[in-house]
Amino acid sequence: MAKIKTKGTALNQEIASVLTAVAQLVSITLPECESETTECDTLDNTDAGIPYMPTGRSEGGSASADLFYDPALAGHQALLSIITTPAITGWSITFADTATSTWTFDGAGLSFGGTAAQGEGLKGSVSIKLDGLPTFPS
Repeated sequence: MAKIKTKGTALNQEIASVLTAVAQLVSITLPECESETTECDTLDNTDAGIPYMPTGRSEGGSASADLFYDPALAGHQALLSIITTPAITGWSITFADTATSTWTFDGAGLSFGGTAAQGEGLKGSVSIKLDGLPTFPS
């Protein structure tokens, strides 16, 4: 079983039809995908456990990242442009494994916040709401 290093992992945003790495990342949180379930308990169920079954739908969840924020950096300005001009945007996360495995997905929404704290650099935090599911390597 391989242990994959994280240094070199990239979050890429589609800018002018080109996937471009988001600069100065500190961390990336992968999308929290989930297959949807529904409770299917019945009145005649004598078991203490609550039964569930899949609905056949899945949720892509959200991906997020923390970064050192530079308001003058064109790539960081491109992040904020999704808030001022909402649009479905292409994204990918490329891992630092030997195959450079990549998850690709579309983002339907974006949130951005930041922190300016004494003794630290200016930091930003971005969250991307997925439209559908990521494409996983096979």
